[in-house]
Amino acid sequence: MPHLRRPRVRLSSRRAARSVSPPQPPVRDLASVVDDGLTTQSPRVLEVPHYASLYVEVLSPTGEHGGRSATGFIVRNSERTPFLMTNRHVVTGGRQSLGKSDGQPRDNVSALRVFFPSTAEPGRCVPVIVDLWDADGSEADVQDHRPAWLEHPDLGWRADVVAIPLPGHIDIEMHTDFAAYYPAGPVLPRLAITDELYVVGFPLGFDPKKAPLPLGVWTRGTIAWHPTLDWQQLPATLLDCRARPGQSGSPVLFYANEYTTFTTARGERRKGNSQTFDLVGIYSGRIVEGSDIGIVWKRSAIETIIECGVRPSEPLVTQLLPEVDRDRLVLPEDEQQPGRS
Repeated sequence: MPHLRRPRVRLSSRRAARSVSPPQPPVRDLASVVDDGLTTQSPRVLEVPHYASLYVEVLSPTGEHGGRSATGFIVRNSERTPFLMTNRHVVTGGRQSLGKSDGQPRDNVSALRVFFPSTAEPGRCVPVIVDLWDADGSEADVQDHRPAWLEHPDLGWRADVVAIPLPGHIDIEMHTDFAAYYPAGPVLPRLAITDELYVVGFPLGFDPKKAPLPLGVWTRGTIAWHPTLDWQQLPATLLDCRARPGQSGSPVLFYANEYTTFTTARGERRKGNSQTFDLVGIYSGRIVEGSDIGIVWKRSAIETIIECGVRPSEPLVTQLLPEVDRDRLVLPEDEQQPGRS
């Protein structure tokens, strides 16, 4: 900051000099007039992509998550019904590659602890338990471990994408209105090979509960397979991206700032701004361990599932054990230990 000189004050006598203080220069709060993108107080508005990605912890029948985490996000269908989207391998507890699955029941995943942004306290996460079995179904469905999620009506387990109906109270209490995607219709841009996309999620080692805001990490990648083609005859494409475990289930976004010009799906040239984004698909992990090439299930697969998805009949989910205190599962971690009250 340049040196500011105090203005001179002409005094008529020594006595006046002792009783009159020279005026002080006004103090400028730089954070209130300057937005460098780094200052905590920068007057920025958070858009949907920042808040839409949700941190997910996978819970066993005993209510423990053992460090297993993933990412999810909210979408709405044509009737505005909200769903939590994530990968099938997250909710089944198994590794699921394209076209490969053993289809066996899994006893190590019962529920998800999903951290929603709070409406009452901005910047704070609110943990919510989302059951993976059909807790509202018949007794036979619960005993048979029938899952509550929806799968692709034609591909079933071959599509590593599921839509989980949300409990009614979440829609009222959480930010699902402004932080939800609507995947109906075509993607905003006309995508081509090597175009940049972003995977917005929570890689292992990043705990949003310890961050100032529960925001996902943006990982940039480029389209590595012609997007008009279907990878292995499935509604998926490939992305060259340094994504890591924990980002499974992340939304894959197109994003254009004010310096970016792009071609829309209608062939029009447009310039981006802070609100120019669109959902392209959902990330489900790398094609092989050690590769930077990852799988992105296309937006069309998401739309198909939330509009006409089916519940699988296989017994895949074991419910939380009766002795698990569900109220304790949503307490802060340091209060979840036995004996704490």
